[in-house]
Amino acid sequence: MDDIASLIATDLIQVQVTIRLGGTQLSVAELSRLRPDDVIRLDQEMSDGVDICVGDKVIARGELTTGEDGDNRLCVRILGAAAQS
Repeated sequence: MDDIASLIATDLIQVQVTIRLGGTQLSVAELSRLRPDDVIRLDQEMSDGVDICVGDKVIARGELTTGEDGDNRLCVRILGAAAQS
């Protein structure tokens, strides 16, 4: 089995990673009334962190941060693997 695994070029396989912040439910009427500067309240606290997902599966937990060396892009620091379900 190890011989087969060594034949797979995993560095060439790309997967989409999604960061999930939280969610909420809005009625269609509420959604249609949203305007610039409105704030949508999510179902998570700031201290809850974020889910790191591949597809629909949560693989890890993280926290929002900014890049290093003056890079102001939004980044995620890995806190650990997701809890087993």
